[in-house]
Amino acid sequence: MGKDTLRLYVEEGHSVAQLAERLVAAYPRVFPPASDLVVAVNQEYALPDQVLHDGDEIALIPPVSGGAR
Repeated sequence: MGKDTLRLYVEEGHSVAQLAERLVAAYPRVFPPASDLVVAVNQEYALPDQVLHDGDEIALIPPVSGGAR
C-alpha cells in the first residue's frame, strides 16, 4: 500500500469482520485472509462481531509465529 495509515469510511454498524473482509478484497496482496487477521479497536483486541463507530482507531495485526532457538 505504501502508507503507514489508511483512512477508510465505513457505514455505522459495520463489524470488525466486515471491515477485515473489505480490506482483504481491496488489498489481497497485502493482507492475509480475513480470518487470520487480529484486529484491535481503540487499542484493545476486538472480536469479529464487534460493531465499529465513528472515530474508532483500528489496528490490523497480521499473523506471527514464534521460533525455536
